[in-house]
Amino acid sequence: MRRGMLFVALFSVAAVVGCGETVDREALALRQKLVLSSAPTDATSVSRIRKLLMEPDAAAKTEVVLRGRIWAGEIPPWEDGKAAFVLTDATGHDGEDDHDPHACPFCSRDIDDYIAAIRFHNDDGTVTSIDSRELFDVTEKQMVIVKGVGSINGERLRVDATNIFIAR
Repeated sequence: MRRGMLFVALFSVAAVVGCGETVDREALALRQKLVLSSAPTDATSVSRIRKLLMEPDAAAKTEVVLRGRIWAGEIPPWEDGKAAFVLTDATGHDGEDDHDPHACPFCSRDIDDYIAAIRFHNDDGTVTSIDSRELFDVTEKQMVIVKGVGSINGERLRVDATNIFIAR
């Protein structure tokens, strides 16, 4: 009887804690700090922010709120071991939210207009060395909204991110 109760207790703990990989305390604390519980309502497209920053009289940096998918077309969107990924604009020509510029014959000609390099930094300015997949529990093509400071790095929009909302 006691052995049966012990088994039930251990099984219950395993069910609550979960099986598989565990997320370390540092990642959980950082996740709690960075992940927004509700979606910002002022999100805009990658292409709109990029065009704004590319104008001759534009500021070098601006606050941004971008909506898109973690996606880089045929290449992986992740920077392994870092809180960094590629975000692809998901806003379509008619405002739909399932557009893929990598597959669109029109958009794919100027794909840099639709993608952004997203990076989360530590207090010392270095990119956080916890993989985005672990830190945020996200997958490829996951819809997200990212807040941060945008700038142009070469031809690509770069966002030094401060927060993320993950659509689930």
